[in-house]
Amino acid sequence: MPIASHRYSGRPAFTLVEMLVVIAVIGILIALLLPALHLAREVARGMACSSNLRQFGVGFHTHAEQHRDAYCSGAFDWRKDGAITEFSWVADLVKQAQPVGKMLCSSNPARGADVLNELLSCNATGFASNSCVNMLGPPPSKAPDGSDVYNPCRWIADSKSGFAAGPSPARTAYVEEYVVQEFYNTNYTASWWLVRSEVRLNAYGNLRPAISGCGNAIDGRNVTAGPLHRTTMDISSTPSSNVPLLGDGGASGENLEYPLAGLSSGSPLVRSLTKGPVLIANCPNGQAFNPPAFAEPNAGKSVWWSVWTQQTLQDYRNFGVPHRGTCNVLFCDGSVRSVADPNKDDQLNNGFPAGGGFADNTVEWPKDEVFSRYALDYKKL
Repeated sequence: MPIASHRYSGRPAFTLVEMLVVIAVIGILIALLLPALHLAREVARGMACSSNLRQFGVGFHTHAEQHRDAYCSGAFDWRKDGAITEFSWVADLVKQAQPVGKMLCSSNPARGADVLNELLSCNATGFASNSCVNMLGPPPSKAPDGSDVYNPCRWIADSKSGFAAGPSPARTAYVEEYVVQEFYNTNYTASWWLVRSEVRLNAYGNLRPAISGCGNAIDGRNVTAGPLHRTTMDISSTPSSNVPLLGDGGASGENLEYPLAGLSSGSPLVRSLTKGPVLIANCPNGQAFNPPAFAEPNAGKSVWWSVWTQQTLQDYRNFGVPHRGTCNVLFCDGSVRSVADPNKDDQLNNGFPAGGGFADNTVEWPKDEVFSRYALDYKKL
């Protein structure tokens, strides 16, 4: 029987060196493509973030049409503005079927607002007696079976819930189900303009509380006119394209105290709003960013007007720069623009000297791009 012969095919096999070279080339190509892929993903996230802001802007204008020209009902802040599912810009948009809590900026490592900690752990036993802010919202309504239906803030503070005194696993589960999963969350920060609009001053240039004993913090409602109205903006000489309403939130320095809705404890959170007009001079001196204060009585407007007009700026430090060093901001005209942070101090400097978180005096947000005065019609006051 003939023995089959094996013929040489003429095709040499890969050598080990050749295989290593191919693997090295593939590795180099992957290394070159990964940054481009990462950049493409970040561009997509930035576009999605801008789209969210545009939708929120449409919602603000819809709210103004339906609620006597007010762009919103307040800040997403329980202590400052009241029950967050009833009186906040987030609640306003959720009522318009916009799932704000799902429309987070995916580039932002902060995945929620610092009000979440209050909902989870604050002692709410005295909230019912707070005469300064409506902490509870409207009274319970009736379900078809006759049972009471509470909004989440009222139920947390009610003795019947057993939640009011402080944190508990049951309270956390309740906040997760009836707040976060109902879309009452955000990692965007409202501007002072959107939720405060203007200061209330007395004849001597000092902040004038609406209710005595309810505080005079400039980021609170008691010394301001409350949410911005469309008519106020329309009659103002200030361009609506320069008045920011909402932007990417910067890390507040406060972290989530308990695991919640897929977020681990320690997750960073954002502030609910920017601080408003403060004295420029305080910054390099290491003092707190506070508004002006004057001895009373004084000569009136001839004393205080120039200080408020020329020596204050809006404190926008609660905005963040999560998009590779830029912040997306919604303006009152409905436009969304990106503001860059070239000196990489994670702050948008609109005219402050170095200090207070600003690495230097680089002006990244000049006055022809953002309005930083203390009032929309400061020349008339």
